[in-house]
Amino acid sequence: MKAMADRTSDSPLSRLVRERLGAMGVRPSTDDIVHVLHQAIVRGLLAPGLALRQDELAGLFQVSKIPVREALRTLQAQGFVELQLNRGAIVKPLTLAQLRDAFDLRLMIEPHLMRTAAPRLTPAMLDQAEALIQDMDDAADAWRFSECNTRFHDLLYAPADLPLSRSILAMLQGHIQRMSFMQLSLAGFNRSSNEDHRTIVAACRTGDALAAARAVGVHVQSVRDIVLALYLRHHAEAG
Repeated sequence: MKAMADRTSDSPLSRLVRERLGAMGVRPSTDDIVHVLHQAIVRGLLAPGLALRQDELAGLFQVSKIPVREALRTLQAQGFVELQLNRGAIVKPLTLAQLRDAFDLRLMIEPHLMRTAAPRLTPAMLDQAEALIQDMDDAADAWRFSECNTRFHDLLYAPADLPLSRSILAMLQGHIQRMSFMQLSLAGFNRSSNEDHRTIVAACRTGDALAAARAVGVHVQSVRDIVLALYLRHHAEAG
C-alpha cells in the first residue's frame, strides 16, 4: 500500500490546503476538510491506493483528529475513500463498473433536469451561460475548465428546483472528473464539450425544452464515450 509520499511543506496538497485556509481565515470545519480532500482526489493529488494518515492530515489542516475522521467517513460514504478495519483509510480506486454506472445515472438525471429547467431560464441566465463557455475556451488549465464546466451546468439546471437530483448529480460528477482529469487532453475536451455547450444554450434560447434535453443527452453520451475509451486505454497500457 502506498503511503502519503508527499510530506513536504510545499507539496501540491499542502499548497491546496494553504489556499483553502488562507481563503477562510479561520480553523477549517469538517466540511472544509471534505472539500479539500475531495478536490485533491479528483485532481489526482491523492492517488488511488494512497494511505491517508489521520495524524498527518490533522497536522496539515491544523485541527484535531476528530474532524479529519469525520471527513474521511463522509468521503467513504461518497465512494472516494475506503476505511479498512485496523488499517486506516486509503483513496479508493475508480473502477470501470463505477464509471459506467455514473454515466448511466447521469443520462437519466441530466436530461430530466434540463427539460424541467429550460422553460424557466431567463435571457440573462443564458447570457451568463455563454460567458462561462467563453471562460472554458480561455481556460489555462484543466482545473479551471472543470470549475467553469460545473458552474455552467449548475446554472442551467438550478431553475428546475430539483435539489435531490442535483445533489446526486454533484456526487456522480466527482467520480467522473477523477478519470477525465487524469487522462483527457484539455484542448480536445474543450473543443468537443464547448460545441455541445453552445448547442444546449441555443436550444434553450428557442424555448424548446425537449430539444435542450436531447442536446444534454448527446453531450453526456459523448463525454461517456471519451472517458470510457481513455479508461480502457490507460489500464491496458498500465497492464
